[in-house]
Amino acid sequence: MLEHTNAAPNNEPAPAVVTRALGRTFGKVTALRDVDFTVQSGAVLGLLGPNGSGKTTLLSILAGFISPNSGTFQLLGETDHRRALARTGSLISRPLLWPHLSCRDNLRCVQAISGGETIPHEVDDLLTTVGLVGDSASRKFGQCSTGMRQRLGIAAALLGSPDLLLLDEPTNGLDPEGMVEIRELVRSLGQAPGRTIIMSSHLLHEVELTCDHYAIIFRGALVEQGLIGARENPSPGIRINTTDNQRAVQVLNQGGWSTSGAGTSGSSPDGFGVAVSPGEEWKIARALAEAGVYPSFMGPGPANTANADPGTAGAAPAGGGLEERYLAAVGRVESGNSGGG
Repeated sequence: MLEHTNAAPNNEPAPAVVTRALGRTFGKVTALRDVDFTVQSGAVLGLLGPNGSGKTTLLSILAGFISPNSGTFQLLGETDHRRALARTGSLISRPLLWPHLSCRDNLRCVQAISGGETIPHEVDDLLTTVGLVGDSASRKFGQCSTGMRQRLGIAAALLGSPDLLLLDEPTNGLDPEGMVEIRELVRSLGQAPGRTIIMSSHLLHEVELTCDHYAIIFRGALVEQGLIGARENPSPGIRINTTDNQRAVQVLNQGGWSTSGAGTSGSSPDGFGVAVSPGEEWKIARALAEAGVYPSFMGPGPANTANADPGTAGAAPAGGGLEERYLAAVGRVESGNSGGG
């Protein structure tokens, strides 16, 4: 059910999403309970939670695919549901497109079905935006890799240049290189003026590297929401563990990257730090893959780990990282000290 929410004072835009006591059940199963959720316009928010926590249900309600059993919600300051959905793009679960059609023809079909205004060159522009150009644009959807399918699904969600973009686990099932590509794509899409993105994930480091806001949903309840401080002062490096750390260090050093940490000798399973500019992590994943080495973990962390505790490999950055906040929030629910339990 939609409700009217007045625009913010001082001519500021209304919040992109507001929910009040939102609830949804499936038979005897409670998927969402009393969710009060506000997302400011222009935010890139990561919706965190384990599988089955209610992330997909919440996004499906906002996208108009299912209705809540209780509570209200409002999108983009609109009082009319159809107008709100016309300004909303979504990729929920996996893209369901025509396997016998090319990527380009699939987009053309979705564009025609949507019934919106046909914008000249929109399809080709979106294919370029998501990196499906040349032969990739002409490849049949049924012959595409998982990463290509995800990118095409995002392109379909971008038809009509929506102000609100809902992405459900966009990196799910991808290899490390594909995850980095989707991460960089989401980052770039979030730079569009006034666009709000909500991206669900169960991967803490993906949200920390991609988003500027987070919300934690656990057992159907929203238990915490806030800013991701690490995005304000991005770490100059990452923490990485691979199938062969010794070989990985050799490959990266030969490629000009600086590495440090207990794992650089190859005798420790704790991984190592790599100095890399924000947004270029994909180059590391590609260099390692070309050498036959594959990351088992890649996440934010200090590049200079010479003085780091080797037992903290893969931990969130110092200063109250997202991992610490997530574990604390979930711990409150499990101990019975939060209403979300």
